[in-house]
Parts: sequence; C-alpha cells; structure tokens
Amino acid sequence: MKNRTFLLIAAGMLALVTLSCSVCRTGGSTSGDSVTVTLVNNSGQTVCYVYISPTTDDTWGSDWLGSAETVAPGGRRAFSVPIGAYDLRADDCSHIELDVRQGVTISSSMEWVIR
Repeated sequence: MKNRTFLLIAAGMLALVTLSCSVCRTGGSTSGDSVTVTLVNNSGQTVCYVYISPTTDDTWGSDWLGSAETVAPGGRRAFSVPIGAYDLRADDCSHIELDVRQGVTISSSMEWVIR
C-alpha cells in the first residue's frame, strides 16, 4: 500500500512539473498548437545564434541552432514554436546582434526576415 501511495504522489508531482515547464516554454500557452517561424537571412552575414524566448522569460535561453548549425546569407531555417508571445534575436558568429524583436505575438506561421 505504501508503494502505491508513493507512486501516485510521484506521478502527480511529475504531472505538475511537466505542466509548469510547458507553460514556461510556450510563453503562457498550454494549447499545444505549434506554428513555424522561418528565419530568412537577408543580412549579408552568417547567422550563428538564434534565440526564441517567451516574453515572460528574463533570459534569452539556449541557442536554437546548436553548436554546429548556421544560416548563411540568403539561407532559411524553420523553427517550430507553440503559439505565444516571444522575443526573437539573431546574432552573427561574433555574437553581434543582427536583429532583435521583442513582444512578437506568434499565432500562425510567419517569416522572420533579417536584413
């Protein structure tokens, strides 16, 4: 009986943690609907770092390109994000900001053009 009670408590805690992480990642939306944000690099510089962060976050979070991927001038890269409000940032390979957009409401697929 003790093991069953422990398992029920553990399952409940896991569900709460999963829900709170979902709310944090989606900028407050838990609907689960995802859309595509396509970065279009028209800047003439290689994009090496992309940050897509819920507007409620105090930090940019992790680079969405990872350590090996870049977006060359003229290139495109699609990202799947849950519907919500986001801050967007793209940096060149020297961590110089190429484009920053804050408070972008994303409710359908969109193109994010870097100039």
